Amino acid sequence: MDVPSDFEIPLIVLPLLRHRHTIIALYGRGNEGSGLAEELFEQYTSASKNLQQLFPSVKWVFPSSQERYSTVFQEEIDEWFDIYSLTDPAAREELQTKGLHDSVRFLLKVLNDEADIIGQELVFLLGISQGCATGLMTLLAGDLKLGGFIGLNGWLPFRAQIEASFQKGQLAEFFSSTLDLGVRDHICATPFLLGHNVDDEMIDIELGHQARDSLLSIGMTVIWHEEQEGGHLGMLNSSGLDTIAAFMKGPAPSILW
Repeated sequence: MDVPSDFEIPLIVLPLLRHRHTIIALYGRGNEGSGLAEELFEQYTSASKNLQQLFPSVKWVFPSSQERYSTVFQEEIDEWFDIYSLTDPAAREELQTKGLHDSVRFLLKVLNDEADIIGQELVFLLGISQGCATGLMTLLAGDLKLGGFIGLNGWLPFRAQIEASFQKGQLAEFFSSTLDLGVRDHICATPFLLGHNVDDEMIDIELGHQARDSLLSIGMTVIWHEEQEGGHLGMLNSSGLDTIAAFMKGPAPSILW
């Protein structure tokens, strides 16, 4: 896979059977692709299968973010973009623009590469925490109709500006002026599943509610799921994985997994 020189080549986990779908999975701040792969595959659905066993025809792609200087931690850490506050993501939003610009451009390249291989509708994008936030921005900036987006315990960056720009018919102008991303006006046709844990101690569930409401307000199709317990990675419990599996099968039931 041809990627920009300042990003690593994504970790690839090949399908157990014939390749029919691709899932591109984005981790949260401070993690790495291999770490997310381990977290995903060590959890089991109510059918006692992990996601790789449940979907043996899926090729898994785990992109890596860059090491960036964290304003809060005052050191280089692995993150998709710098952010000043997880309690109030709107605080000092200007810190987020460079990382989002770089990461969204990179992820659009990864998505398009996979779509060229198997078709857009057979590619899914999954993001956890900051990976969810980055994935949402990638889909809103890109002109892709994927099989689905699965966002867990995350938020929507620049939420207020996105809503206001959409209402004015200037969403493309927002991405161009704020993130230096050249996009055309379009409505993202990808279906969304957003999941969050009520007791998430890192990303308050209200930020998930706000992301859901904002996406609905700009015409997206969103399914919402919440779990009472489990903390920040609680959507990877058996009930959460059951919901993810049902969503993945739902958008294209005629296509064999």
